[in-house]
Amino acid sequence: MLSKIIKERIAERFGREIHYPKDCHALAEHISQTCKTKISPSTLQRLFGFVKGIREPRLYTLDIAARYLGMRNWNHLLSTLDKTGEETIKIIEKLKPQQVKNGETIHVIYEPAKQVSIKRKGSAFTVVETNDKKLQLNDEVEFSLIELHYPLTFQQVIRGDKNIGRVQVATVSGVTEIKKG
Repeated sequence: MLSKIIKERIAERFGREIHYPKDCHALAEHISQTCKTKISPSTLQRLFGFVKGIREPRLYTLDIAARYLGMRNWNHLLSTLDKTGEETIKIIEKLKPQQVKNGETIHVIYEPAKQVSIKRKGSAFTVVETNDKKLQLNDEVEFSLIELHYPLTFQQVIRGDKNIGRVQVATVSGVTEIKKG
């Protein structure tokens, strides 16, 4: 399912809200005309959460949605959602590393039924629980901001003695919940 932010952008581009599965038929037609690429109403129904599915959408489908919004591709769209430099913090919606005390654990939840929990140990954050195959227990991660409805980006992930670089999760649904504790 798409994040709230991307759904809002699609509805704005379309010119009306997507409240019902039948709205996806007209949206599919509009996307097909605009992008010169077919997308099925049932695919849009899954993206908007009217049909429950456990699979993440294909990158090809996400690229179509991004092109509909005037972006080159899905990764380009995600880069426009990067809120790293944002200064205004609301604890429930946004979290910066400096807001986390030593020994405190952060639980980040996103679709489809994924989560990662990280614990502050000194100046570092360590993965203490995850069911996302991109991350492993004891990975050391760096982030600058965790924000609801946006992808979660770890600028650096250290696994053992190896720096595996940047890892991004929650790229489709965005973060759906942030909890301390």
